[in-house]
Amino acid sequence: MPMMKRRAISRQAGFTLIEVMVSVLVLLVGLLGVVSMQMLSLQANQGAYFRSQAVFIGGEILDAMRANPTAAANYVGVYPDDGSGTSTVPADQNCDDLDGCTPQEAALQDLREWSVHFFDVFGVGAANFRPSIPNGRALINATGDEYTVQVSWTERQFDNTDATDGSDTRSRVQQVVNLSAVVTP
Repeated sequence: MPMMKRRAISRQAGFTLIEVMVSVLVLLVGLLGVVSMQMLSLQANQGAYFRSQAVFIGGEILDAMRANPTAAANYVGVYPDDGSGTSTVPADQNCDDLDGCTPQEAALQDLREWSVHFFDVFGVGAANFRPSIPNGRALINATGDEYTVQVSWTERQFDNTDATDGSDTRSRVQQVVNLSAVVTP
């Protein structure tokens, strides 16, 4: 009779290996869900940051155009290059002396200083220069007194749709922000 009691007691002690493995599997599935949500959250936050930077960049040059309305037409163009690699960043106008700048020189100087958002204007070097937005470009158009600034950039998304760039999990997506303002001389 004492043997039967021992057997009953030993069956009740602890968890089986299968129960532990099932609980670990459930925990891992939950953790994978949390990690994927965190990745999507980081991607969305980065996209929102780039979009807010693009709005700031576009608003900055529109403000400069409103401050210099007589030379607003001088701001029209594609920056920092024309698409073929030729720089469109204006040269330094060197008009910081007592005589000041003409409105046209001020427009070119504004564009030069504004282009630092996209291009290493001041020559700090590739190791130290970081653009405000990745692969950023801007297009400034005019239709009469209405000026439109289009800021574009490239984002990388974790969506596993494009392996042409050597990645099997991230594709490049072109994003655009358009801002318009009426500038009257």
